[in-house]
Amino acid sequence: MGSSYKPTGGRNGVRRKRPGVPFHTDEVRAKIQASNLITRLHKHIFENLELSLSQIRAIDILLKKCIPDLTSTTITSDVTVRYVAELPPMLSREEWERKYSVDHLDPVRIIDGTTNGSGNLQ
Repeated sequence: MGSSYKPTGGRNGVRRKRPGVPFHTDEVRAKIQASNLITRLHKHIFENLELSLSQIRAIDILLKKCIPDLTSTTITSDVTVRYVAELPPMLSREEWERKYSVDHLDPVRIIDGTTNGSGNLQ
């Protein structure tokens, strides 16, 4: 190896994590692997890359683990809604009559005449 050999990485040739540069997360690794599997299937279909039936089945299984399929899914849930109502204070009979009586509304109009029982004037 001689004196011109320099290890790649930090001390003793061990790679250290550089600040600000995160390693690939598991999600990114799964996407990269899925991309590679899809590329192999694409080459098998369009460029005649030879894959055995067991290899194709293995790719199918791995893709199902990292890429969601688009089958319809029914999601049901029970939602409980609670309402808070503030009730007005209880009124005495006199207070209620004073507040809701028709006396303080429009003056009563009296119509002269009698009815025949069906509400029609005679």
